Amino acid sequence: MKKLLSLVLALTMVAGLLAGCGSKEPVETTTPKASVEGTMEELLNKVIEIQPVEFMGSTMALDLTKTDEESLWQIKSFTGLEDASQIVEAAAYEPMIGSIAFSMVMVRVAPGADAKAVAESMKAGVDPRKWVCVGADQMKVAGYSDVVMLIMLDSAIELDAQSFVDAFTQVVGGTADFVLE
Repeated sequence: MKKLLSLVLALTMVAGLLAGCGSKEPVETTTPKASVEGTMEELLNKVIEIQPVEFMGSTMALDLTKTDEESLWQIKSFTGLEDASQIVEAAAYEPMIGSIAFSMVMVRVAPGADAKAVAESMKAGVDPRKWVCVGADQMKVAGYSDVVMLIMLDSAIELDAQSFVDAFTQVVGGTADFVLE
């Protein structure tokens, strides 16, 4: 009888221990994504290779070190940002003819800056009618790790902003962390 009682008590303790271990919440560990390799100019050109355009365009790096009025206007015109305090690198791809509403911009977010907040500022600050006589009716802003891409275009040129977001995700090698429409 004592052996049976001892066995029941032992089994009860083991069951209690197993139940206690099983009720713990799993610990989630997240590793920050590595920085995307390549300059913003290189990444823009790769996107254009994947999603070609029918017009002559060029890629240009933006000088973020200048703080004169014209340089700040250029940063605002391309990125929608008031200044370059939240970014460390930027480049734009635009048509060589000014009457085509198309602009693709990539920025590398500064360490410690929130990429999604930078993207929201870009989207809110950029002017989709910055060209003479034409304007963009599609705009998307996508981010992956420390890189944000803004694409805006006029659907009359028979391109779709989503196709550039898809090309961006191929270039960075993963699913976008966010897409703002």
